[in-house]
Formats: sequence, structure tokens, C-alpha cells
Amino acid sequence: MMLRNADCCITLDAAHGGAIRDFRWRGLDVLRPAVAGAAVDPFSLACFPLVPYANRIAHGRFSSNGRAVQLRRNWDGDPHPLHGQGWRAAWTTERASESTALLAFQGGGDDWPWRYRAEQEVTVLADGLDLRLAVRNLSDSAMPAMLGLHPYLPACAQATLQTLARTVWLTDAQALPVQEVLVPPDWSFEKPRGVGRLGLDHCFDHWEGLAIVRWQDRVLRISTTGCGALHVYAPAGADFFCLEPQSVAAGALNRDAGTVARLAPGAGLEINVRFSVSRAQAGS
Repeated sequence: MMLRNADCCITLDAAHGGAIRDFRWRGLDVLRPAVAGAAVDPFSLACFPLVPYANRIAHGRFSSNGRAVQLRRNWDGDPHPLHGQGWRAAWTTERASESTALLAFQGGGDDWPWRYRAEQEVTVLADGLDLRLAVRNLSDSAMPAMLGLHPYLPACAQATLQTLARTVWLTDAQALPVQEVLVPPDWSFEKPRGVGRLGLDHCFDHWEGLAIVRWQDRVLRISTTGCGALHVYAPAGADFFCLEPQSVAAGALNRDAGTVARLAPGAGLEINVRFSVSRAQAGS
């Protein structure tokens, strides 16, 4: 399904994770477009939702209000379940117009013991894209919830990132967060800098909710509400990178810090992410 407004257009794939396959502005790729044959591989798409949790759950185990949970692996490439359930499921298109679509997915009641309803409301703007991601607890007991987006951005070597966060989570050999530290100078993006040589797969916490990416010909502003963390995935030498806004930092379900939302029966959680695109100004 294609949505468009003025200079912007996107292609949605409700059947495969409610994902975005491409997002273009004035003919330029804002997100890395889906590669050929990517219909069933979310990692080859442009952006997919993270619900009802984000990032990895160590060994698939956590507890909530004394309830022990064991999740199944959901990707052969990783021993730790990751990114929730929505990205591996078909979503339903409940409403659509030329520039807006509402997608929905009902999950849980399985290894994730709580039933829930997730929604994505996607609106193409004249200069970008607005996405609302929400989840509502349909069970009769409190449900933990995390939300996020997993966009892939193109041309890593030509891009600079500017954003502000106070801390970052160091990881072990399996990319699991183990220690929160103040952002070191070498990983600071308070001033614009490239990300391609750092080899990051780390979650920046106490994030300001805004990231600015600059290429030679365009500027992308990612502004959010409800997102306190930004996971930066920029594998060394790759031609893409990911800036993943999340409601809380990776690994939060395995910690007792109280940062994960606990949704009472019928209660909900939502985040909003806006991608705004403009032409790069000379000297910027």
C-alpha cells in the first residue's frame, strides 16, 4: 500500500510486520529501501515496529509482579528473543486514505502471557512522516510494555548524527546491556559527527528525544514523544545504520529500576515519532 503527500511517499507492508518498505522525499531515499526479495525478512525492510517489548530479552526470561515468563526464540540468528511480536506478524489495515493508514495487531496469550492490541497510525506529511505506535492491555492482570521503532537509514559513511543523551549502556559479547555509564567523549553526538567507524550496537539512555541526521543533500530530524532511549546500531563498514527510538532502554525488563510501563487491565502506552525532511543548506 502506497501513501503520499506532496513531496513524500511511503510503501507499507501490513502483511509483513506492519513494516515500511520505503520512504522517499523528492525522489531521495530517507530510509534504506527494501532490497529485492525482502518480503519475509524484516531486517531487509526500511522500518518495523517494536511491540510489546524492544531489543533483546536475555535468554527470554524475566519476571513481572512475581510472575515468571519464558519467551521463545524468535530469530535463528540470536539466542535471545528480540523486538517483540509485531515485527514477525501480519497486521490488519483498519483504515486508509491517500496519506494516512491505521494498522492493528492483536497478540499475546502465548509465551507472552498477556493479551494486547497494538496500533500503528501512519501519516505522510508534505515534508515527512508521522507515526503513532500504541499498545493496550487486554488481559485481566498488569502487563509490562515497551515500545519502539526500528528504522534503517542509508549511506552511513556520508551521514552525520547529532543528538544528546546522558548515559549509554555498555554490553557484553552477546550485545546484552550490562552497565550504564555516562556517555564517553568518543561516543558523544552532542556535536554532529559520523557514526560509521564506531561499530555501535548500544542503547543511549536519558535521551532528549531528538536526533538530526545530515547528508550532503538533505537533513532528517527525528523528533519523538514518549521515548526516553535511543538505540544506535551502526555496524562498522555497513552502508546503513539504525536509530531506534524506544520508550525505555534495552534490557529494562531484566532490571528492577521501575522504568518499564506496567499497564493495568485496559490501560495503554503510546509513542510518537516524526521524521521531518528538508534540503541541506550550504555550509550546514
